[in-house]
Amino acid sequence: MISRRRSFSCLNTNAQRLTKIIKDFLPNLNEITHKGQNGKIGIIGGSVEYTGAPYFAGMSALRVGADLVHIFCCKEASIPIKSYSPELIVHPHLNNGLSQIVSRLKDLHVILIGPGLGRDTNIFQTVSKLIEECRALSKPLVIDADGLFLVSQKTELIRNYPGLILTPNYNEFARLVKAFLNKTIDLKSGIEESLVKELAESIGEDVLVVCKGSVDVISCGTKDVKTIHCEMPGSGRRCGGQGDLLAGSLAVLSYWATSNVTDYHISLMAACYAACSLVRQCNAVSYSKKGRGALTTDLLDEITLTFEKLYGDSSNIWV
Repeated sequence: MISRRRSFSCLNTNAQRLTKIIKDFLPNLNEITHKGQNGKIGIIGGSVEYTGAPYFAGMSALRVGADLVHIFCCKEASIPIKSYSPELIVHPHLNNGLSQIVSRLKDLHVILIGPGLGRDTNIFQTVSKLIEECRALSKPLVIDADGLFLVSQKTELIRNYPGLILTPNYNEFARLVKAFLNKTIDLKSGIEESLVKELAESIGEDVLVVCKGSVDVISCGTKDVKTIHCEMPGSGRRCGGQGDLLAGSLAVLSYWATSNVTDYHISLMAACYAACSLVRQCNAVSYSKKGRGALTTDLLDEITLTFEKLYGDSSNIWV
């Protein structure tokens, strides 16, 4: 749990202000928009063991409102992922097709690294090169799951990476703190909110860290931007895959938040808050319907109307 021994400094974190910021950066849907304009998301992940994670991440991005999602996975994972949904564009190049992936990066708005990635050494080498290519192209990154394990082993990959968002759970957070701050933390004692800020600052000025837990803590590496948190009720149901929903939602929300805004950091942190609150509320709704049997597929089904009720125009909800 998050330790509250220090006061929580907030970005005026009342829900109404954050909701206004979020609503302001949502794109309008009209007849003159074109395919791809509202988000082309790339997901790097998917292995022989883990095929559900990139699916959940990709579908959550689409359900929030991205136009296109490309998944770059291992060959062994491609057919299962393709069979889950025709909406996802699946590229089986992660084993040995670095050049094919690099050639597509320039057309994507945000790259999400980690869902279902696994820890194969050869795959890690490929992903390391992809992160370097993304930096050269100034591509915003969201890194989750085993992508976080990789960067905790090779910290130079993400130091001072502008537009980077990390989404660790408690164990992943502890690993990052050890790698970047050389500190060992006792998770049973809770996580100091100031430590989330310290980690973000140690990685880079334009880096955000979203520490997921009973309270989601969102901090920015920029010193004068204060920490915010999300305490929206969810449930005690902790089925696997919810972090993938958050990462996928955040990929598209972060793109919207940083398009044509005047306050980059605050908008980006509001996007993190929106993703956290969305998954928490979907969890609560799913649990109210399915109880202990609620699955991540159930949460996925709730995204569209839940997002509309939280941040959309209620007049747009169809009957």
